[in-house]
Amino acid sequence: MKPSRLIDCHVHLNNYHEATRRPTEENVQELFRQMEDAGIDHAVVISSYKVDLDRPSAEELMEVLAMDRRTTLVEGLRWRGDVRTDLFGMEERIRDGLVKGIKLYPGYDHYPINDPSLETVFRVAEKHDVPVMIHTGDTYAKTAKVRMAHPLLVDDIAVDYPDVKFVMCHLGNPWFMDAAEVLYKNDNVYADISGLTLGEFTYDFERYVAMRLKEMISYMGDPEKQLMYGSDWPLVDMKPYVKLLGELDFNEEQLEHVAWKTAATLFKIPMEPVETSLE
Repeated sequence: MKPSRLIDCHVHLNNYHEATRRPTEENVQELFRQMEDAGIDHAVVISSYKVDLDRPSAEELMEVLAMDRRTTLVEGLRWRGDVRTDLFGMEERIRDGLVKGIKLYPGYDHYPINDPSLETVFRVAEKHDVPVMIHTGDTYAKTAKVRMAHPLLVDDIAVDYPDVKFVMCHLGNPWFMDAAEVLYKNDNVYADISGLTLGEFTYDFERYVAMRLKEMISYMGDPEKQLMYGSDWPLVDMKPYVKLLGELDFNEEQLEHVAWKTAATLFKIPMEPVETSLE
């Protein structure tokens, strides 16, 4: 069973390996090729919390994507260090509809998810009704502090900011059941299933991940309300990740919501009506 549409709500245009470093424009074209090959209709592109040679800024991504109808932009936040995100500039981009969400990188940026100083960020999200995506769980960088990205900390901010919609990226891996509890308890918390491997799945690890996700889904009881499909491309290959979606035993209605409907609503992504044949 395949969904009628597919939105990948978690992709990047960063360079992660020096051997495969490319200009951002080439990464954009590769993204579109991979999307076509994997049957992805729309992608939510997320900028990094750092800007350097390998991590393009939100402003650069706005320019190279040029509001392409196949993409939606979420801006990564730099909250620590000497060079921090200009919240006024970010809010202007959100206000003008150029940016459709905010991404936090706790752990990587060395602050906990429930850091009180983030109140200003959450108020911006609340004012403009955009979701706040949060890296939760395991990190790609060895210098990150994993405890700061524990999914249970999302419960704190979900309670304190009930009118803000939060997205736990990566399902808090490996704390899947902690993430499931946060989702079960808080209607304003969502999660994407992205970034659970690097490259392609091995057979054994794919079975393990599918088992853990099924346990989590059983605990939640109603996954179509809060779960969204996402890959974490280019760290993850797109086609094998689409295959994982088909192994989670969703019924038809659940699959449609997880595959695209929930993301389309949350990020306000306009999607053409699905054509139906009349007999």
